[in-house]
Amino acid sequence: MISDLFINIILVIAVTLIIGHALKDISEKFINTFYSKILLGVGGGIFGILLIIYSIHVEGTTILMDLRVFAIMMTSYLGGIIPTIVAGIIIELYGIVHYGMNISSIIATLDILLYIICFYLIDKKTKVELNRWLLKTLLSLIIILTSFYLLRNVENVQMICLLVCFVIVGFVEYFILDYVRKSNELYRGYKKDSTKDFLTGLCNRRQFDNMFNITLKRVAENNEKLSCLMIDIDYFKKINDTYGHSIGDIVLKELALILRKNCRVFDILGRIGGEEFCVLLYDCHKDQTYEIALRINKIVATHKFPIEENKFINITVSIGVAIYPYTTSKLDYIKEEADRALYNAKNSGRNKVCYSEIV
Repeated sequence: MISDLFINIILVIAVTLIIGHALKDISEKFINTFYSKILLGVGGGIFGILLIIYSIHVEGTTILMDLRVFAIMMTSYLGGIIPTIVAGIIIELYGIVHYGMNISSIIATLDILLYIICFYLIDKKTKVELNRWLLKTLLSLIIILTSFYLLRNVENVQMICLLVCFVIVGFVEYFILDYVRKSNELYRGYKKDSTKDFLTGLCNRRQFDNMFNITLKRVAENNEKLSCLMIDIDYFKKINDTYGHSIGDIVLKELALILRKNCRVFDILGRIGGEEFCVLLYDCHKDQTYEIALRINKIVATHKFPIEENKFINITVSIGVAIYPYTTSKLDYIKEEADRALYNAKNSGRNKVCYSEIV
């Protein structure tokens, strides 16, 4: 029995780590979709089948105890009710095919139905993850022991063996799942921090350059339009010197919000310098680009930027615009052309929009 238990623990650890690794690069938005929940349920079902195949033999008896319930618990932990139902159906269908239709199969079916219902109720009523897991483990143990009493005359010593096996695997599974979940959260956090500007939440310089190169390739391949807006806060150093860097940070964050609200959801926005921002407008017509640039310039000039409670300041921005193929024929140099237009805007009075000339 010890060797069977060891195999099951290794199997639980291996499958949990593999699933955790597979999920780390998947966005939480996709994980929460119906399609991904079905896939998770299928994975949980396959895990349950493996646990059935590598059942634990209770010494001195003909009893085989499998730990399929942990596949259902894991699926419930990761995805909720939908994948739990899918995993339960797959596991039970395999059990019927493998063992045939008999009293044991009927009781096993009822057990899985109870697991699904009870796990759902526990998830709804209990907020703390550890408490959820402990309640599910205790409930599962009660259901399993009750089923064994109904099916066989199991001695107390054997029951203790079953209890020990179940508790050991239960704790191992929870701590591995908890480790995987926290590791994935840290990984996603680090990954996000490596691509986003810590202050504004826009793309940082490295990520923006990467997205810029991808966009250039796409535009060239599809013979489409691309607009580039270089935006710089006028006299930003004076703001920092007068009100302090904390107020300067507030101004940067507020400006980032204005840019988000006045650009399309698929446009690429980045903070590429201290007070310098860049926006890529994909497949945007010349007139629409002008409209967006002028709207941003006007909204910023009239927006009240908070510096203290009930105290605000106004700022302005200068914007340089380059549009391929309208104001520049050199796609690879569109950012340089927009930067040159920005330079002209700042040197001709600031608080204005200037456009690059066709070259």
